Amino acid sequence: KRRAMPADQTQAYNEVLEEGRKSENRSRKTALNALNRIRTVSLHPRYKLETSQQEEDQQFIESSARLVEVFETLDDIQKNNEKALIFIENHWMQDRLLGILQRRYQLSRPPLVINGKVSGTVRKNRVDDFQAGLGFDVMLLSPKAGGVGLTLTAANHVIHLTRWWNPAVEEQCNDRVYRIGQEKDVSIHI
Repeated sequence: KRRAMPADQTQAYNEVLEEGRKSENRSRKTALNALNRIRTVSLHPRYKLETSQQEEDQQFIESSARLVEVFETLDDIQKNNEKALIFIENHWMQDRLLGILQRRYQLSRPPLVINGKVSGTVRKNRVDDFQAGLGFDVMLLSPKAGGVGLTLTAANHVIHLTRWWNPAVEEQCNDRVYRIGQEKDVSIHI
């Protein structure tokens, strides 16, 4: 589903584009840096600013078209008492979302996370906890760490908050819920 960026996100996006156009240095490194900044601002316009930590949850969400869409989707998933996997490689945003998700959905614990920082034993325990839990829940995963070798059929929603450059990796992420034992219809949200 397409959603227009809020005004401050559009402004930040346009500023990044303008900086890239004005750059005297036309190297590949400069171009890749500009693309990375565009991806970052497309996720949230105030990435890593100190003030965003004190910002109210709803204001933080409303500053990003992607977050508005994700939380509307999660609201529906919660109403249906289902589970979701959110794939995002940005560790800062993973950390920021933990508190927001726990407060908004009144979860008894922060959502579980699987990323490159999580050891094999902890990873297995988190998968087992997520699979065994009843009711609405969310797990945050990085595409590379959580995209292969996991069975997460307790979830029937996959949300790609950020896109991976390789479609095959995204398909592997989707396959975490398309496993033997899946009893519900699966929805993929991009």
